[in-house]
Amino acid sequence: MLHLTGDIVVEVLNTCAMYRFDEPMIDDLVNAWERDSLYQKWHKASVENVKQFWSTQTDCIYWQSLPTDVYDNGYWLINGKSNLYYNCVARHAIQTPDKVAFINYYDDPSMRKTITYRELDILVKKVVYLLIQKGIQKGDVVAFFMPTRIISIASMLACAYIGALHMVVFSGFSADVLAQRIKDSNAKLLLTLPTIRRGGKEIDLVKTINEVSKKLADNMPEVLYMNDIPDVPNVSLNIEWLNNQDEAFILYTSGTSGKFKGVVHATLPYMLYVSSTFKNIFAPKPDDVYFCTSDIGWITGHSYLVYAPLFWGLTSVIFDGTPLYPTPERYWEIIEREKVNIFYTAPTAIRSLKTYGDEYVTKHNLSSLRVLGSVGEPINETAWNWYFHIVGQKRCPIIDTWWQTETGGFILAPLRNMSQQPCVAGRPFYGVNVSIIDNQLVINNAWPGKYKRILNQNGMYNSVYKSGDTAKLVNGEIKITGRIDDVINVSGHRLCTADFERVLSTMPEIIESATVAIPHEITGQTIVVFAVLASDTISTHEELNIKIQQQLRKSIGAIAKPHKIIYLDDLPKTTTGKIERHKLRELALNN
Repeated sequence: MLHLTGDIVVEVLNTCAMYRFDEPMIDDLVNAWERDSLYQKWHKASVENVKQFWSTQTDCIYWQSLPTDVYDNGYWLINGKSNLYYNCVARHAIQTPDKVAFINYYDDPSMRKTITYRELDILVKKVVYLLIQKGIQKGDVVAFFMPTRIISIASMLACAYIGALHMVVFSGFSADVLAQRIKDSNAKLLLTLPTIRRGGKEIDLVKTINEVSKKLADNMPEVLYMNDIPDVPNVSLNIEWLNNQDEAFILYTSGTSGKFKGVVHATLPYMLYVSSTFKNIFAPKPDDVYFCTSDIGWITGHSYLVYAPLFWGLTSVIFDGTPLYPTPERYWEIIEREKVNIFYTAPTAIRSLKTYGDEYVTKHNLSSLRVLGSVGEPINETAWNWYFHIVGQKRCPIIDTWWQTETGGFILAPLRNMSQQPCVAGRPFYGVNVSIIDNQLVINNAWPGKYKRILNQNGMYNSVYKSGDTAKLVNGEIKITGRIDDVINVSGHRLCTADFERVLSTMPEIIESATVAIPHEITGQTIVVFAVLASDTISTHEELNIKIQQQLRKSIGAIAKPHKIIYLDDLPKTTTGKIERHKLRELALNN
């Protein structure tokens, strides 16, 4: 077994970061084969001595009490005490008080607001005082129904300050969804705003809250509207130093069945994992401007919009709006104005923006961009190429990250100078042992970002974590091909829905497609294709049906003949861009 000392592992990680982000130097020093060989060596060392590897990553954390052991029998950072708020705000408010923490863009393009680390620290303490006045203590759950704004993030940090758990619900969800999550989490307080804007339209959140109140009746928590934060007394507010089992937040996630589950993350191991993955995958520089387009209602918004960038003291752009309003150039305008260096968005947004052509992008100066990221679902080749060639001007690597709410942070990501294979999620992060078993991606060891528990469910998952995603190796790297239930079995032939969608993405008449399986009494399952057509399509549905069948037969085989082809104006999706296949199955069964 290969063992590395702490100093060597630190050197390895520093070298690795240098190799990924200084391309001319890399090309001078080592060829692609040597880079691959170095990664294999370093990764092998990191998974063979997990404790030693993660111990090298703890030095950047401010500890009130140092851990006595990094990992033992399912527990991380034993006897350690720290605080997310202190690491993400307080220490930067001391060291770089005048540095801008967030640049907030709103749905209204005329609105832009900035806040420094000193100002953010003051705002967080105001919210802390309000929470304490409402009786919120360590371990209590505070529900959020708020958009991605500075006040929302300050409120999340205020929960971290006192050791309360935040439970953020996307502000576009219905009253039913919000009520379910409040009830399931037993939230003691609900933070919200009276109104928000999306796509130029004002949305009345008070109406939604009133509906929730009717549904929950006596179980409705007190509502605190955060649009006007009063001045608070200048009192001493004690930070709650949390141990390795204290919990940071609950975040609900839906499987393809549509059933929700509350994923709970523990504070200290979560902080260790997201800070380490962000630093080593994106390799931000101290003066970088970072732009993640996620909403705070999702794990990307938690890990890589709020906590990891703040942990490293970056300046981040946050966006409370839609990429198409008032024109499809909002992202590119913001990137040009703020000189964004790292841009992290979803394939759904890329596909949508691509349909409006290149001009909206090329009219803007995007030369500040150094790294592009993708998150939320596998990106298809057409979108990847447009992102790389048009947005990144053929010089920015695309970090196509794979991870889940349950994993806390990145599990797979392309290591920039080792390869740029379109639509391939890349290699496991250091310290994470990944394999493909029966076509399913499996994580074989413990890692700090793994969720602590599922709310209101007994027991914990064992050390082997089955992701539910299918995968395959492509030139030594891992490509995510779909969900386990996205595999169609027709007369004993296993077909992946991603293969159908890849073929259909090459047809100019089709903007987007999805494939599902429904039961069939003879073949076991049969195929139903859903397609969204381009606005300039002149072919009839009958003509397109024939063309689609021909394309699928040619690319996949005769077994790939769809039982039905259904045309929609849009595919049902979650706000993170994941296609809601359970809804498509219901539609297919009823058509």
